[in-house]
Amino acid sequence: MKETIVEKGIEIKNYFKKNRAIKDFLLFALVTVLFHFLYWRTNMNTWIFGAFTQEVYDFFTKIAFNGVVFLSRIFLDTDFEAVQSSLRFYNDSDNSTICTMMVVNSCSGIKQIFQLLMIILILPNKLWIRMIYFLFSSVVVIISNIVRIFGLTAVLLYYPNSFTSIHDWVGRPFYYLVIFFIWFIWIEFFAYPKKKAEPIS
Repeated sequence: MKETIVEKGIEIKNYFKKNRAIKDFLLFALVTVLFHFLYWRTNMNTWIFGAFTQEVYDFFTKIAFNGVVFLSRIFLDTDFEAVQSSLRFYNDSDNSTICTMMVVNSCSGIKQIFQLLMIILILPNKLWIRMIYFLFSSVVVIISNIVRIFGLTAVLLYYPNSFTSIHDWVGRPFYYLVIFFIWFIWIEFFAYPKKKAEPIS
């Protein structure tokens, strides 16, 4: 019986060794679930930032807000005023307020950067290479967040009745898609050394 269990264990190990993509994906999924459990059940933010937690959130929220203001000035044809962390849109005919989009701390992208960090830490390859990749990937997450909030701003302005459903079912999953592609690019191109082609004799 013991021998059968050991053999089965070796068989499973060999299976995952041959099917590396399955192992990597399961690890990605496990870390994602674990991260959300820790983030929502503990005060994870203060572990890292301590007394500066609010300042860090405000800083990243300001980056997101300024990015959305920049894109709104370029792509939206409705007059608006940027007040603190809100975009207030006005009707051209009577100058009444159409809607107000607030960029709050939960829109800062900090949670997604934390999630990305946890995933990067379990990826294969040297730590310093992973940290460089994390820095570049964090910029991608920040830019994606700005694009996401800008898209939601346009929805609120032009299709206000669809805002909640778009926010919940498109805006939130969008983050996971971005993080998945960051992970996928690493696994595909950087995780494992490429085997050199055998010289033709």
